[in-house]
Amino acid sequence: MTEAGYSGECYVDNFLKQVTFPKHFAILKDIHIPLTENSYLQIDTLIITRKCITILEVKNIKGKILFQRTPEQLIRELNGVITTFKCPEQQLKRHVYKLQTLLEHLKVKLPIKSLIVLAYSKTHVALPPQFAKITMGCDISAHIEEFNDMPDLISAQAFNNLVSSISSRSREFIPKPLAQTYHLELAHILTGLFCPICHQKITMQNHCSTCNISRRTLQQLAIEDWFYLVKDTITNSECVHFLELKDKFAASYILKKLKLDTISQYKSRRYTLSQSFWLIKESSSIL
Repeated sequence: MTEAGYSGECYVDNFLKQVTFPKHFAILKDIHIPLTENSYLQIDTLIITRKCITILEVKNIKGKILFQRTPEQLIRELNGVITTFKCPEQQLKRHVYKLQTLLEHLKVKLPIKSLIVLAYSKTHVALPPQFAKITMGCDISAHIEEFNDMPDLISAQAFNNLVSSISSRSREFIPKPLAQTYHLELAHILTGLFCPICHQKITMQNHCSTCNISRRTLQQLAIEDWFYLVKDTITNSECVHFLELKDKFAASYILKKLKLDTISQYKSRRYTLSQSFWLIKESSSIL
């Protein structure tokens, strides 16, 4: 199953709650704004004040990481295995450029600040990015409060209009399941509940014994993985198999708790994503 960054974002959100913000501020999560037919602005966390706009690129990566220069890549070393990722510094540059384009369209003049945030301090940064600022999640308040010392540059009304404009433009982003693009078989995908941080498999426990992530959160992440990996619907029997549940009643309880939309009824009932599914996720992370 895919490694989810959700728990890392929630962990960083706990430190955001400790920040002393000015009177007018907004924290928007999982922004996805179409700009053109083939271009969109997608940001993990966007903080808006009358002073500036801050983009947070949250990364939940275990091991030793290096921001390679040429070509720009993020290199991870973990247990002797080297893995490459897209460069977060380049991602931030694209975010800033696209957000600046949007602000110009909205006729708003505010400086854009950006931070790469590593969710957990156990990540070893062997080679930092060349230009972007990088911080641990536990140290984020110092950076944000430094931005909050800047003077107000827009009125309260302009601030409200900006928050409303960005919120109304954001659309729910649901990518096509990978199985529709690549040849993936369910037999090749690990089943059961896995902690996205330590990768420990959770069987009878109510939470990860190492990272303390609740079973309910892990179940939601697993269902989310299903929609990303396999297909855009799930049946009761598929849920039993994928989550390794004891029976159909446990699967029915979980699927109903997640407030998924239903297609048809009775034995042919299938569940699919709904806006409510994402609201469950956001309710524990939006301030």
